[in-house]
Amino acid sequence: MNMKLLFSLICSITLLSVSPLNAANKKALLKELKEHKARSASTWSEFTGKGIRDRVLHAPDIIIDYLRKDNQFQGYKEQPKKPAIDPEFFSDIINAVVEFPKAVKNHIDKHLVAVFLVEGLGGTAYGELLNDFDNNKLGFIVLDVISLNRKANEWATWRENSPFAMSGMYVIEAEIEPKKNDTRKAAIQYILLHEVGHLVGVAKGAHPNWFEGGHPQKWPFTKLSWLTLERGFEGKSKFDETFINRNKLKFYSFRDAPLSSKEIDETYWQLSKTNFVSLYASTNMYDDFAETYAMYVHVILQKRPWKIRIKKEDEPIRDITNPILDKRCKNKKRYFDEMFK
Repeated sequence: MNMKLLFSLICSITLLSVSPLNAANKKALLKELKEHKARSASTWSEFTGKGIRDRVLHAPDIIIDYLRKDNQFQGYKEQPKKPAIDPEFFSDIINAVVEFPKAVKNHIDKHLVAVFLVEGLGGTAYGELLNDFDNNKLGFIVLDVISLNRKANEWATWRENSPFAMSGMYVIEAEIEPKKNDTRKAAIQYILLHEVGHLVGVAKGAHPNWFEGGHPQKWPFTKLSWLTLERGFEGKSKFDETFINRNKLKFYSFRDAPLSSKEIDETYWQLSKTNFVSLYASTNMYDDFAETYAMYVHVILQKRPWKIRIKKEDEPIRDITNPILDKRCKNKKRYFDEMFK
C-alpha cells in the first residue's frame, strides 16, 4: 500500500519544500483546504442515518477537488479522478464492513460520513476529519481502487518489505489471513480497520486532534510510548536510544528506503524491545493508535492471525506472531480491553 500520510494538513507543512508553489500560494491553498466544503458537516447531511450500503460511493466532484488540492499542497503529482468500478468491488467493501464486530460497526456509524472511491489517489487510503470534529466527531475515508486490488497476505507482505531497499538474502513474509480467507475483501477489511482507528483515536481522546496538536504525555494512549511531538507527525519515542532504526523507517519507499534488506532482522529485534505492535505503529503516534486498533480487532475480536516471518536465504530465522498478545504490549492491550469491554 503506497499510502501517503493520513490526515495530512499538519504533516504536509513539513513537505513544503517539494511543492512548486511559492510561499504566498501555499498559505492561500492551506487556508482553502481548511475551509473547503468537503470538510463541512452540512455538505454530508444527506448521509445522516443511512446504512453503510448507501455510504460507499464514487467520490463526488467536491471530494475530487479537495484531494487534488491536497496533493498539490503536498507536492504529489497524482490527479485523483472518479474510477471505473465493477460491482464486485463494491460488494467486497460492503461485506468487509458487514463482517466487522458490532463495536467496530458502532464506531463506523458514529464517526464515518462515507467511504469515497477514487483512482489515482497517490496512495491506497486517506482519511480526513470534518471541521468542528470536537462536536460532530465525523470524518470520511477515501480508498484508491487500483491500489486495493491485492489479496490480504500479498498486501501485508508488500507493506512490510517496503521500508527496506534492495532485494537480498533477507525477506519478510506476512500472514494476516488463513489461505481460505486470503482475499481482496480481507485486505480491504484490514485497511478499513486502520482508517477507522484514526477517527476513533481522536473521537475517544486517545491522542490529540492532528489539526491542533498536543503533548503526547498528556493523552492516555500516546503517553505509553511517546515523549514529544515535533514537525507534524514526527516525534521522539521512549525507545529511541535502543530502537535506533525507528527513525530510518520510511514505508513505501522501496528502492529509495534508508534501510537495506540486510537490516530487516536487526530492525525487528529492536522492535521486540518496545511496546509497538508493529513497525508501522512505530512511525508516529497517530499510526501507533490506528495500527494497534486494527490489530486488536483483527486478532482478539475476529480471532485472525497476524504473523511476520523473516527468512534468510529462504530459511526462516524469526517469527513474530500476534504481537498485541505479547507481555511487552500489555498496557496497550489493556487500553483497548477497556474500550471494547
